[in-house]
Amino acid sequence: MTCCFQQMTPPTLEWITSLSTLAAVVLALVLALWGESVKRWFYKPDLVLEASVRRPDAERVGRQVVSQTVVPFVVQFEAWFFRLAISNLSKTPAREVQVYLKRVEKADGTVVAKFTSMNLLWANKGVTTRPVLLKDIPVLCDFIHVSDPTYRPQHGEDLSDVPAGKAIMCLDVEATNTAKGHLLGPGAYLFHLYVAAENFPARHFTVEVRYNGTWHANQDQMFDQEIGFRMKKV
Repeated sequence: MTCCFQQMTPPTLEWITSLSTLAAVVLALVLALWGESVKRWFYKPDLVLEASVRRPDAERVGRQVVSQTVVPFVVQFEAWFFRLAISNLSKTPAREVQVYLKRVEKADGTVVAKFTSMNLLWANKGVTTRPVLLKDIPVLCDFIHVSDPTYRPQHGEDLSDVPAGKAIMCLDVEATNTAKGHLLGPGAYLFHLYVAAENFPARHFTVEVRYNGTWHANQDQMFDQEIGFRMKKV
């Protein structure tokens, strides 16, 4: 039996050129239709949260409110604001960034039931969403402020079960309610926070805060003796 083998014709330059052109067209079409999705899949932001008691994350600020009395008047006082530093470690910008406070626990693990989960506010903006966060530029988010307890009845940040003269921690959340879930007395607490963006899935962080209720106008005394922040592993 005689077998015949047909010799394969080697690819010509025209054939190779045609395939290359077709591949380029297909690639261009894919990029045109799904390029942004492909880019987001491979290139994402990397958001991190840092909590510390130091300048500029913490600072003393002058405040004023209209008293909640029969005859209203302007009350001026000072408060310490303690903020969280949010950073993006990636070259890809993070868009529509939010910081969400999901749960507050006491040191013994008891959940603070009166607190309602909600977003924190970006410092000096008073909004919950930051349009863009670029690489290696930390941006501060308001977390807790502690006002001079001398003016507790006037500014309204008051709890009946906290002795007079002791300061109260006020969470800088997007809204308050009559249950006063945003107000916490002195003690140790664990805060469960999530940082998320339109192009970055929510990442969980926990921050432990200990505060004895003493208020000082002096920065060194307030930072070194009265209040402390500590990041904890999830």
